[in-house]
Amino acid sequence: MRLQPVTQEQAVSNMKSITPQVSSMNMLRCTILAAGLTTLAISLTGCEDGIGGGATYQPSVSILPDADAEEVSAASSASEVKVAGYGTLKGRVVLEGSVTAPAAITPSKDAVCIAKSPIPNDRVVAGANGALANVFVFLGKAPAGTRQPASKDSLKFDQQGCRFIPHCLFVQTEQEILVLNSDPTLHNTHTNPQRQPAFNQGVQPNETKGVPLSYSRGEKQPVSVICDIHPWMQAYHLPLDHPYGAVSGEDGTFEIADLPAGKHEFTIWHEAAGVVDGGYTVEIPVDGTAEVEIKVPAASLASFNGERPKRVILSMIP
Repeated sequence: MRLQPVTQEQAVSNMKSITPQVSSMNMLRCTILAAGLTTLAISLTGCEDGIGGGATYQPSVSILPDADAEEVSAASSASEVKVAGYGTLKGRVVLEGSVTAPAAITPSKDAVCIAKSPIPNDRVVAGANGALANVFVFLGKAPAGTRQPASKDSLKFDQQGCRFIPHCLFVQTEQEILVLNSDPTLHNTHTNPQRQPAFNQGVQPNETKGVPLSYSRGEKQPVSVICDIHPWMQAYHLPLDHPYGAVSGEDGTFEIADLPAGKHEFTIWHEAAGVVDGGYTVEIPVDGTAEVEIKVPAASLASFNGERPKRVILSMIP
């Protein structure tokens, strides 16, 4: 009995007719099975015709890792598209108007923290000449032509004086963060991401080596970081799967290098205001620098705009 060769498309069609309610994952398995059956049919036909080892069929089936289709598509286009060149964004974030500085923190328990009282409140940090610190400036997605850096240095995230330092931190996916504890008391570092498991670990007093922490997936907004033991302690991490993010310093300045030339829409985010601007457009010149001044109205710090970062407190010591 002679086997009739069939195409891969015919085999998949036959599979669909047999299992019309098949899931997307089962459909992938069926495609792979169909490719195997096609290869078998061609090979057996070749043997009967006296063709020795020449007729083979290699199905073009690839299994992608667990990732959103949107992420896979963005990563593919970002790495494959050629751009005219690259440039730099330099800027300064300034506060328009005045705000009342948040009250310092006076803990009533934990002798180490009481000795540090009053503890600065980092919710709004305004400096000289209207400078506004701890403002995230970032691209929501990797743009076409993204060039990932060759190496990623470890970052340090300390617990010192019963507060997190730095208060705001930009980090790339898979980049190592070393969680330190410069205080002679136990702290707990607890991240609250939306798209991946939380990191929740006690950090022993005077920990200088650092407990490693990393994010496997990018987030759409900054992630709240808290200490369950000392609930006033709070910080923010922004993990992205590309290098185009920054945090304004005490003088309000920030810099994002190696941006593909062209127009980009940045998100401006502050913990008191949320999204200050979700489409701040800047044109990056080829081999040049775009310099901007980002103005944040003081009134915007009075209410939160957008989805609030998740925050789960397991325990507290006031």
